Amino acid sequence: MKKWIICSGTDWYRPSVTSTRQIIFQFKDKGYNILWVNPIAFKSPSINSDNLKSKNKKIINKLKTHLKLFKNPEKGIYVLIPFYFPVFKPGWDKLNARLIKLQMSLVAFFLGIRFSDSILWISGSFTLSPMLKKRFRSKVYQAADLISEFRTKDQGLLTKLKREEIYLSSNVDHLFASSSTIKAKLEKLSGREVTLLTHGVNFNHFNHDTRIHPRMQAIQSKGLPIAGYYGTLSDANDKLAFELLSQSGFSVVIIGKVLGDYSMLTQIENIYFLGPVNFSELPSYSRAFDVCLLNWVMADWIRNSYPVKTLEYLAMGKPVVSCRIPSVEELFGHLIYFVDSTEDYPAKAKQALEENNAESTLERIKAASLHTWESKFEIIENTIL
Repeated sequence: MKKWIICSGTDWYRPSVTSTRQIIFQFKDKGYNILWVNPIAFKSPSINSDNLKSKNKKIINKLKTHLKLFKNPEKGIYVLIPFYFPVFKPGWDKLNARLIKLQMSLVAFFLGIRFSDSILWISGSFTLSPMLKKRFRSKVYQAADLISEFRTKDQGLLTKLKREEIYLSSNVDHLFASSSTIKAKLEKLSGREVTLLTHGVNFNHFNHDTRIHPRMQAIQSKGLPIAGYYGTLSDANDKLAFELLSQSGFSVVIIGKVLGDYSMLTQIENIYFLGPVNFSELPSYSRAFDVCLLNWVMADWIRNSYPVKTLEYLAMGKPVVSCRIPSVEELFGHLIYFVDSTEDYPAKAKQALEENNAESTLERIKAASLHTWESKFEIIENTIL
């Protein structure tokens, strides 16, 4: 009998490979088949968009994804883009929940999935919450972020998200949290024990000595040190940090899909928007970074977080300049250069360059090597399998 894990996470088709994807790959290596269910929106695209341009980018991105419907991108992995009505009112939420259950039943019949023999893994959204009343071998909520502390001033939405997160965390068998901050908050929210499952790194992928991509060689030829960032770009990123670094003698390389409004940066000399890069090619780009950035506007969403790219940067031995994220400071405080204001980024980046040496490079690599995805999966196996 085939073993199945049914998972909801971030958009499968985004270029970055998230923690949930990495965990799912570990399950696949253990002989599981994967049904990945793309998230349905829990908010209007106007929320957290700085302007109409940001909102329209999110809508277009979502529409492009929804055209893919149902695919089998590789052996043993199936991706469902569920149909739903993007209307964010209670009556419509109930209709969408029924639609999710119907689509899941149809796909399960088509693929021969028995829910009672499968693992349900939920992360990042409430897309599969309608399935919680069904019997599964095991039901898991992985809180890579705390959804109920989503970055918004809409108190009505926050109240709704908190109610749904309590329901989710009360109806699974196991709770995982990616940072000690999220763990403490989720334990308070749910009244249950939460297992700490910090992110890992595909160590060999990022530590491998690969040839620098020609696009990055061209930027290196300008003769300026490179301050680099990769990942989806939203209005939550500290955009001013990019600008200040470009004015302070750095070439600023920004890799990833742009969902926010970055029009104010596109004409600035020494700022390069390279667009999305496939995960397989990412090290050939990021190996050219002299300083790596974790730059966001501070909010509860960021304070709770533990960015996966932290470990990927460290696995390459690169110095990292970051806003003050508690989980990053707790785990790697002695290895990271922290800023307390946007204006600090240039000075900290220059300090990181000046102090970089072979010894500190090896120390960063060693720290990352202790956090492989294989070692993280051992925690999962000991908890739920």
